Amino acid sequence: MIVRSPEPGGRVPPGGALRVAFKVEPGHEVLAARLLVDGQDVTDASGQRVAGTFPPSRVELVYSPPGGWSPGAHEAAVVLAPGAAPEAWTFTVS
Repeated sequence: MIVRSPEPGGRVPPGGALRVAFKVEPGHEVLAARLLVDGQDVTDASGQRVAGTFPPSRVELVYSPPGGWSPGAHEAAVVLAPGAAPEAWTFTVS
């Protein structure tokens, strides 16, 4: 994982998005990683962007919940591969 926004302890506005980006090897633009928010897998509800470089070197997941974020603390986690321990951090919506 090369980018996570917001950073641990960071802030997101109610209409903002959570972003995580991963460096990928050429030919491996499909992620095995999963994105969880507050314990729920939101990977399939996230937008996926592949870097416009050739060959692609980065894939980004972008998530914003339908109806916006509820105010307060939230936890995001990334599971990089099946069976791997999640890499979790918290952020605040305000």
